[in-house]
Amino acid sequence: MPLTNIKNSHKYAVAATAFIVLACIARESAADELYSPNVEYREFSIEYNGSRAFDRIPNKDGAQESALTLEAGITPRLEAELSAASHKEPGGSSQLQAREVEGRYQFFESGERWLDAGLLVAYDFAVQGISPDSLEVKLLLQKDIGKFTSTANIGFTQNVGNHSAHSGGPDYVFLWNTRYRYSLGFQPGIEIQSDLGQGHQLGSVNKQEHNIGPAVYGKLFGPLPLGQAIKYQAAYLFGASDAAARGIARVLVEYEMHF
Repeated sequence: MPLTNIKNSHKYAVAATAFIVLACIARESAADELYSPNVEYREFSIEYNGSRAFDRIPNKDGAQESALTLEAGITPRLEAELSAASHKEPGGSSQLQAREVEGRYQFFESGERWLDAGLLVAYDFAVQGISPDSLEVKLLLQKDIGKFTSTANIGFTQNVGNHSAHSGGPDYVFLWNTRYRYSLGFQPGIEIQSDLGQGHQLGSVNKQEHNIGPAVYGKLFGPLPLGQAIKYQAAYLFGASDAAARGIARVLVEYEMHF
């Protein structure tokens, strides 16, 4: 078989695997998307991001979150997003949780400094009557070394608005991945997701939710028209603290086009 056909078959197999994982685990996230600080100017995309928790303890098993997002790179440094998110508690049913407006700003050109950096700011408008709105802020960092790319998202979420009283201070998070750029369509790696909790939990690791595990990322072009692609992320993370679920599976599928 020609080398080109082998490469194409490999791409299609990866795409099929990503969509099978999506169908099996993300019917509706206990895990977050990791964002690059780099903006794709004049790119429009439709994205689905979802995850599910697995555990033997009933009050941890089956928690699900999902989000459907529209993204657009409106300037070379700024990307805007609109999304709707749903949430499912263990043993409960899925409910629309919030509508979100998000902006991601790239501080400088990729590769211009020793570290790529950006900022994400998102505001969630709660759709449940007694739920508070929330503000999310994350510093986005990325570094290429040889064929390895490492990405870190560090930030917090703070409840705000009419129903935010007594909800406590900011909830801090730390997300990390390091991946090997084997090809554009297949980049295996390792991912860490840590919900560090509020201020009083920062010194107690077992009261925080720490998860670590294998992941795969990539972008597929296949038979799509010029300028269009499918980006995917998939990971299975194992709980590394008492508060974390035994396992979390997450998947992201994004259809991209340029304008």
